[in-house]
Amino acid sequence: MKKTLIALFALVALLPLSGSAQNSESLNIAADEAASMNKLDVLMGRAQKRLSYIMTNLGELVDGNDANNSFDKFKENLEDLQSIRDDIKDRVEKVRDLQGRRIAAWTKEVSGMTDKDMRKMTNDQIDQAKADFDAMDKKLREVGGDANDLTSLLQDLKKYFASSFSPDSIKTCTPMIEKARASGQEMVKDVDALRDTIYKQKKVVKGNSST
Repeated sequence: MKKTLIALFALVALLPLSGSAQNSESLNIAADEAASMNKLDVLMGRAQKRLSYIMTNLGELVDGNDANNSFDKFKENLEDLQSIRDDIKDRVEKVRDLQGRRIAAWTKEVSGMTDKDMRKMTNDQIDQAKADFDAMDKKLREVGGDANDLTSLLQDLKKYFASSFSPDSIKTCTPMIEKARASGQEMVKDVDALRDTIYKQKKVVKGNSST
């Protein structure tokens, strides 16, 4: 009986090692980074949809069609858009943090390589990973800056109509409404291109995570 218990304990002790693959730290972080990029993509899709609703609301206002309570819906959609943008900002910072941690872990893991050709090949891979991410991050910052400008304009329109909402005030503000609509349409296109970049980068990172 005693021998049976000892054998059983030994088997249990080995289960964590035999039950799952043991990835390196950099590969585990890469899997988290790819998953985080996917969440970022989903959030951006939600922001695009909310922005398209806002453009419809503004179009109805210019047309004098407030049968659907266009201004109230505009305010609601703008609040939702701002909430989603806050989530996007948090998610972008999460992706950046994971990227930094992945590169640091990867660099540490290969620092002990003695073959100079292997070392150069791996360092080239790390440098390329940095360059690819930096290119994506640059687009994130550019689109983020444009989104800040557009959101500020939409907030100004909300404040304007909250204090002066009439056919005359809408007519007076039509040029700014059209400016916002044009910016919104351009933003949707820019986010489409950015989401495509994120998708491609996510595939690269995921390919390095063995998941």
